[in-house]
Amino acid sequence: MKLATWNIQGLGQYGKWTRLWRWIIRHQLDVVAIQEHKKHDHAGMHLHTRDFQLCYNGTKDGYSGCLFIIKRDIPHQVLFDDPRGRFLIIHILMHEISYICINMYAPNSPAKRVKTWENILQAVCSFKQLQLWENARIVMSGDFNMVEMDIDCTTAPSLISSEEKWLWNEILDSLSCKDLWGFIGGHSIRYTFHSRSHKKAMSRLDTCYYSHISTLSPASKMWIDATMLLSDHNPLVLHLVDSNWAASIPDRLHRIPLRINHAWIQTSVFKAKVENLIQQVLALKLSASLKWEALVVGMQYVIQECGKHFSRVIKAPKAEAEYAILFLTEKVDMGHFLSQSTRVCVMLTDAFTMQKTMLFTLPKFELDAWT
Repeated sequence: MKLATWNIQGLGQYGKWTRLWRWIIRHQLDVVAIQEHKKHDHAGMHLHTRDFQLCYNGTKDGYSGCLFIIKRDIPHQVLFDDPRGRFLIIHILMHEISYICINMYAPNSPAKRVKTWENILQAVCSFKQLQLWENARIVMSGDFNMVEMDIDCTTAPSLISSEEKWLWNEILDSLSCKDLWGFIGGHSIRYTFHSRSHKKAMSRLDTCYYSHISTLSPASKMWIDATMLLSDHNPLVLHLVDSNWAASIPDRLHRIPLRINHAWIQTSVFKAKVENLIQQVLALKLSASLKWEALVVGMQYVIQECGKHFSRVIKAPKAEAEYAILFLTEKVDMGHFLSQSTRVCVMLTDAFTMQKTMLFTLPKFELDAWT
């Protein structure tokens, strides 16, 4: 899904609509979340063009409002329309994947933001009971008019207040969302807002939160488009790409048979090797699909090494058994079978005991040498 969020600070200025449409087409966006549209020339919530659908609020009482621009072939449903125009929640279906999109335009005042956070938390709690919410992926984007960390702003007033921080964390926990900036963002251009009246005031007020970060592939990306100088805010553009789990399984490996003797699983060597592989994979700073690929490749080599190791382990007892059988054959041919039978039985027993001991109770020096 290609998504963008942008506080455009009004669409009434001449030429803004035209530049906005050209920008959407150039980036081939599926969903655009606009804040502060100031579009008051229609009383309804829905408009349709040849290629897009418009869904917006804030048409009453002069509120700036939120606007969704959605491709016409994407089915959508309005779940919640904030009467004050501070947020808008819709449900869309793309490529058989369900998305809950939240468009947010938060107030500047911390006290008013607390009220907005309470309203959105109440709305989320009421809609989480719906079936469509169960497997949906949550995308919350917009102008939040605050930042969570000092590094995201140059002036203290932009930092989240203590009175609203606990409530904001509760919203993120309820939605299971995280800031995408630390996962697919983080390029040189960090700030989305540059104040024209206070040139030193810069911050990352425009953010996008996502609930299923583990499903994103390395091809996903997010960037700030600093070329659109239509407002104090720069648009945030995202390209969310899901991991292709089928393609993550390598098909050009060496021909290693995936047959495991059940006796291997009972040995400490095999268990230690697999446990070590799991810890190595979990420590990798990769997406879930790439970790899966690393696990599959690693298991191939574990099985290969186990096959070589245990073939060496049973080689010595096999040689002992072959020697005992050869010794028995020679004694039978010489007519000494009865007198040597006890010794032959002892030799066979020793060979069997040696094989069993080496398979299930390997000496520590052998385990250290192999691992």
